[in-house]
Amino acid sequence: MKVSKRGLRVAAAVAAGALTLGTLSGCAAGGNDSKTFNVWWYSGEDTAQYIAWTEALDEFKAANPDVTVNFEFKTWEQIEKSGNSILDSDKAPDLSEWNKGNGTAGAASQAGLLLNLEDYAAQYGWTDLLPASAQQVGRYTDGLMGNGDLYGVPTYGEYVGWFYNADVLSANGIDATALKSQADLEAAFATLTAAGITPIAAADYMLVHLAYNLTLNKADNDWVNAYQFFDGETDFNDAAFTQASEQIQSWTQKGYIAASASGATADDAVAAFTSGTSPFMPGGTWLDGTVAGAAKFTWGKILNPGNAVSTGSAGNIWVIPAKGKNPDLAAEFINLTLQAKAQNTMAANGGLPLLATELGDNATTAITLPLFQQLVADNGLGFYPDWPVSGYYDILKAAVIDLVAGNTTPAEYREAIGSYYEENKP
Repeated sequence: MKVSKRGLRVAAAVAAGALTLGTLSGCAAGGNDSKTFNVWWYSGEDTAQYIAWTEALDEFKAANPDVTVNFEFKTWEQIEKSGNSILDSDKAPDLSEWNKGNGTAGAASQAGLLLNLEDYAAQYGWTDLLPASAQQVGRYTDGLMGNGDLYGVPTYGEYVGWFYNADVLSANGIDATALKSQADLEAAFATLTAAGITPIAAADYMLVHLAYNLTLNKADNDWVNAYQFFDGETDFNDAAFTQASEQIQSWTQKGYIAASASGATADDAVAAFTSGTSPFMPGGTWLDGTVAGAAKFTWGKILNPGNAVSTGSAGNIWVIPAKGKNPDLAAEFINLTLQAKAQNTMAANGGLPLLATELGDNATTAITLPLFQQLVADNGLGFYPDWPVSGYYDILKAAVIDLVAGNTTPAEYREAIGSYYEENKP
């Protein structure tokens, strides 16, 4: 998963009040004090998770008046780049949101950097509480996700689809909800381009997710199991990878994706969408709050047309670092975030809670939750492209950016991502 960089300006008001914001170095105030609970997360202030977890922290503090809560906001990039090295030090927090997948939580669990949570799961009943499909992202065996002991606990769901500007589409005779195939989608792009509109706002990690969703257009669950869990062979020149790579090149050449996207940021793409410049944006549910707050037009979401499986999963996970000092407090807080109060708060603020008992009447939830429920019901969650092998995210991003920039061919793109995968898979 990737989150908006808007979180970099996170929580000035909260830090001044209920929470104590630590430094980005990981040096917590009173770091050796057993009464200090150090917690990190990177879900930004405009996400439903942030709101629900902040409320849960207040509840935690009320129940533990002798504990000093030291909250530190991290960015996704910090965890991706330096997470394991920090876990393997005296700066490890007591609890952190963590990136799921073989290359992240899997590698950390295999290295002994994460606490095995089976005892806490039994104590609090998490195994019975959470759907088995949601637990997959937290279970690892020898670093491989999907089975084994519990090392991480999800509290929400997420997926990647298309955000769309219904006003611009309607003005051009397009109904996004009527797009049922890739051919339908491309016809819509062609209509918009002919009207002088660049259809797609995408950059940075969005291009990684776009390429994977296009790959999944010709995939099924057997394909996903082979790619993600090595349950079968993965051919990087099969119909799925070939179609996706050729579409990315073609869409750029036709002006559906601006060539300048190769040098833009994800925030640039979000701004292009929310300002009304481009009416389609491939994006994850972590952008729901951003779009809801910034868009001045009628917006909606669709899954990638024609896909049997799509990019998505249970959300990122809570982990308890093995070198943390207060695992019991960490488990207590995890449990609070799984209770109805926190889960319903998440739903009320446009999130995708796993265990909510009340969904409320939030307009964003009404747009985004039915698509997630559809994916879960159809067994259509295809996970994320960088999960299978450690360090894969950087390879995938560099390769797709080169493809969009016109520096490589589709075949060279497939070679770049395929060779790394084959060299690094277990």
